[in-house]
Amino acid sequence: MKNRSIWLDENAKFGKKVNSDLECEVLIIGGGITGLSTLYQLHKKSVPAILVERNKCARGVTARSTAKITYLQEKIYMNIRRFGKKDIASKYLESQIVAVKELKNIINKENIACDLAKSSSTLFTNDIKNTELIDQEYEFLLENKVNVTYVEGFKKAIQVNDTYVFHPVKYCLALKDKLQDYIYERSKVYKIRKENEYYSCYVNNHIIKAKYVVIATHYPYFITPLLIPFKSHVETSYIGAVKVKNTKPINAINIDKTTISYRYHNNYLIYLYNSLPSYNIKNIKYNFDDLKEKYNFNYIWSNKDIITNDYLPLIGRVYEDDDAFLVACGYNTWGMTNATLASLILRDIILKKENKYIELLRPDRLLNLNKVIRFFPDAIGSIKAIMKSGKNNVNNSKVIYTKLDNQDVAIYKDEFNKEHIVLNKCPHLKCGLVFNEIEKTWDCLCHGSRFDIDGKCIEGPSNYDITYKGDDNEKN
Repeated sequence: MKNRSIWLDENAKFGKKVNSDLECEVLIIGGGITGLSTLYQLHKKSVPAILVERNKCARGVTARSTAKITYLQEKIYMNIRRFGKKDIASKYLESQIVAVKELKNIINKENIACDLAKSSSTLFTNDIKNTELIDQEYEFLLENKVNVTYVEGFKKAIQVNDTYVFHPVKYCLALKDKLQDYIYERSKVYKIRKENEYYSCYVNNHIIKAKYVVIATHYPYFITPLLIPFKSHVETSYIGAVKVKNTKPINAINIDKTTISYRYHNNYLIYLYNSLPSYNIKNIKYNFDDLKEKYNFNYIWSNKDIITNDYLPLIGRVYEDDDAFLVACGYNTWGMTNATLASLILRDIILKKENKYIELLRPDRLLNLNKVIRFFPDAIGSIKAIMKSGKNNVNNSKVIYTKLDNQDVAIYKDEFNKEHIVLNKCPHLKCGLVFNEIEKTWDCLCHGSRFDIDGKCIEGPSNYDITYKGDDNEKN
């Protein structure tokens, strides 16, 4: 069994890195599907844009998704409608249908070999108490002129047929290959400064001067005004891939308490079991054990998603009076469609074109009842995560927490008896770290940062490593 995502079998060499000062119209920070899609859309319009990625493109959250291209998205529309926002739910549904079509069109137009396959999407329940909710979703979709039908095999289920699945890393690497002249890897932005009409972005001891900056990282950094930790929470899900004899052109997700989601890829079943707020995780290994009880998996891995308090992504201007500093995040587990949608919205803001979804998804949108009600659980959850992280009570006996050179460190001894020592505080907001024994990573339960076994940052919002260097850490 491989303790990593099935998509990571697909690899690529590092591209060039920033080794001189540069100037551009648009600087995109982040080499996942959002950043690469935005770079693609801008270059189609001849906008001088470049992309920087601190590690390697398409190795983060994009590579851990179940990779469905669908607008049938668990309880999203139900949750939006719950507080009388039926018109907003309809508009969000429309945006997802647009994104499905756009992603499919890009793949076909650019002749991208990414295992695109038509896959009917099913929304189901096996809890008799939830059958009425499926009926309500059916009526909502019908009202919005979606061709939806009831299907058998569950307590109650509905299905749509104009949806797809694909290989997300193959897709991203194809975009990377087409745009390689404008992409820089191993290039970490560590400071952004506004200077007159431009932003100076400090990368690899050089400066990139850009009129526009797009933060396309999974959990954005350099952004204090949005107060994202108090407007959202991080959710962790557990995923496996197992070889099967028979595959089907369907994907499915339930609306019940324990999330079940699945799809097929070539001769594999990709199965997600359980998604829960990271601050509620009691033991990472136990959650993987729950997953492994379902099948004898060939691959297992976890993923993290930002869940916003009104169930809508955060896409657009960070500051109301500044069209030049933009962000895209908070996809509520539906990253393939929302990353594609984000690329269209960000492109149109930069080109000063109208886009009907700019106002809907603007990051500084006004409060509504839904957001007010969910603000407090998210804020409390963020505080709870910080408090829990300091106790390290979700770990196992293989990790020792101690002090070296007056620094808090964590030590993991691997199967070869080698010690791996790291600083035990996430550089983002100083939360304590826990060790993910399955994937051999140090995880921050507060906001989703991840570090490899020796402390190199592989996923933000942290912008720094936690490598232990003895006295050198204190000097730095």
